[in-house]
Amino acid sequence: MAVINTQNSYAKMEFPLTIKRQDAFSIDPTEIWPSLEAAQEYAQTNPTAYVGQKLSVVVDGVSTPYQIKNAAGELEPLGGTPATDEEVAEMFNEVFNSGATGN
Repeated sequence: MAVINTQNSYAKMEFPLTIKRQDAFSIDPTEIWPSLEAAQEYAQTNPTAYVGQKLSVVVDGVSTPYQIKNAAGELEPLGGTPATDEEVAEMFNEVFNSGATGN
């Protein structure tokens, strides 16, 4: 289960040194996962998982970003699909009543 922590932050940690990346790997080992199932298991069972935490799942060299959505540890994908010309035209028509068309 993921933790909802809005009271504490890393700024209160007693660690006066900065962290500098030394190689091409994540500083936080819970940030990158080899499968969606492994990321879900972490988010749902690890006591250090927290709501809002960003995770990436890398499969066949392609990364998909997620965040932990709620205390149950559900993951939701970040980003999205760009709007089509027709969707943009519809939005303009709804907002500005402009009569724009998709092409």
